[in-house]
Amino acid sequence: MLKIRVITTFIALFAFIFTYLHATPLPRSSSTEDPAVALLKKINGVVTFDQIAPDTGATYGIIFKGIDENSPENYFISIGDGVYKESFAKLAITIDPPTAGPWNVTGTGNVTALVGLKFAVLKNDKVLDSTIIERYA
Repeated sequence: MLKIRVITTFIALFAFIFTYLHATPLPRSSSTEDPAVALLKKINGVVTFDQIAPDTGATYGIIFKGIDENSPENYFISIGDGVYKESFAKLAITIDPPTAGPWNVTGTGNVTALVGLKFAVLKNDKVLDSTIIERYA
């Protein structure tokens, strides 16, 4: 009986250590300000913009409904009125209808500059949902 307990304890300890040694830590915010967020009500989506370094930002997002085909090249994210527009395919956003994501994209930029800009999700040239990027408090 003691032998079985010892073996079980070592297996549980190994599984615990293996799991937590291989966990990838998420980038932490280097900004003292709150992240910016775009809440998409029609397609039930949330996109968060966070400053992870002085000149680098990270974008995290997920969309829960409104995506009706598995064609990332037909869906786009637009920030500002035509200032930035990229396809889901280029941003490596996975689609599993009716959801898209979750995704994580990092790039150069300042999150403060995004606050107040229009954020939209498009299918070809049709707007599925849009909102204004705001500070999350």
